[in-house]
Amino acid sequence: MLASGGSTASVLVTHAVTFMLLSVPLGSGPALFVEMFPERDRLSGYSVAFNIGVGVFGGLTPMIATTLIEATGLATAPALYMTVAGLCAVVALSRTPDRSRAPLR
Repeated sequence: MLASGGSTASVLVTHAVTFMLLSVPLGSGPALFVEMFPERDRLSGYSVAFNIGVGVFGGLTPMIATTLIEATGLATAPALYMTVAGLCAVVALSRTPDRSRAPLR
């Protein structure tokens, strides 16, 4: 809604906030995935987990968003879907063991 405000400043602020929020998972995600797998399975484990996640959630999200809007009549229904997905991610991340201090080998 902020980006559609019509002014250049609102668009720039929206982009800046979005990119700041995206920098956290996109910057730390690869390190987390690498730490989750042992050395012999690291490349395959990382690539399969990442690409299945992107394929399933990235591929199905437009269809789910359209279905939610149609079923509820709310244009903001996809935001609820993203909120639930974010909460699931927080729960999964909180249950992931911290291996940041352990050697990678």
